[in-house]
Amino acid sequence: MNVPIIQQNSSQNENKRANQALIVWVAFIFTAILINGTIPFVLGKDMHAWTASPLKDVLFSILCYSVIYLVVPLLLVKKWETVRQPGFLLPLIIACLAMTLRTYLRPVAVIAVLMIAYLHWRYNLSDLGFRSRGWRWDVIAILLMGLLGAARIFFSSGPLTFAPGSAFLGMLDRLFANPASTTENLFYFGFMTERLSARFGRGWTPLIIGLMYGLHEMTNPEYWYEGVFFPLIFIGVALFAMIYLWRRSAIVIWLGDGLEKFLSTLF
Repeated sequence: MNVPIIQQNSSQNENKRANQALIVWVAFIFTAILINGTIPFVLGKDMHAWTASPLKDVLFSILCYSVIYLVVPLLLVKKWETVRQPGFLLPLIIACLAMTLRTYLRPVAVIAVLMIAYLHWRYNLSDLGFRSRGWRWDVIAILLMGLLGAARIFFSSGPLTFAPGSAFLGMLDRLFANPASTTENLFYFGFMTERLSARFGRGWTPLIIGLMYGLHEMTNPEYWYEGVFFPLIFIGVALFAMIYLWRRSAIVIWLGDGLEKFLSTLF
């Protein structure tokens, strides 16, 4: 008699968690549109100049990389009772400040990575993908991500040059100085993919995440100016979501993203 009730409660909880994730993503999209388009329109700013402006970067770092991508998922996973503790709240504030100040001093973003690692060590963030299901297959998944991402080389029409130094520095910058590889990956995979998969299953979730990320990138005028091919982004992120569902590790995604940056800029 109790089994159906337990299963029903579990299903309701999974739906609630998925709905929370979707609401947070919608809030992000509205915020991104506000920052990328509405604010410069209201202020009468040139769109090209605004896209590359420090003010726009700071606003995105505070509202998106810090609050929506990091603070909100931590509040939903660890709850306010834990987050409000000085031992948790202070490192979290430092991480947010570091991601914001990177606009003016890029290397300071390393502090954010260290603070997030500290929070996992102290408070266990395994529910956000800070876990391993076996290092051997994790290594294979990281290599696979790197090779999939580096496939863009074959679509390049320009001459290829071997640049290991630039590739190594690019990898370090991606891993430690770019929130797109830390809190953004944590948000889309450790938070969104984790929660949506319980509701939509392994088949649909990668497609949903790929579509979400593609729409997210389309809100940024910078990518339109650069002529980015958005369907390729959809495919790549969907594949990365599949790898996440295989390994259930945000660390694998983070390292694979860094390896992809290294291999894609090596030539």
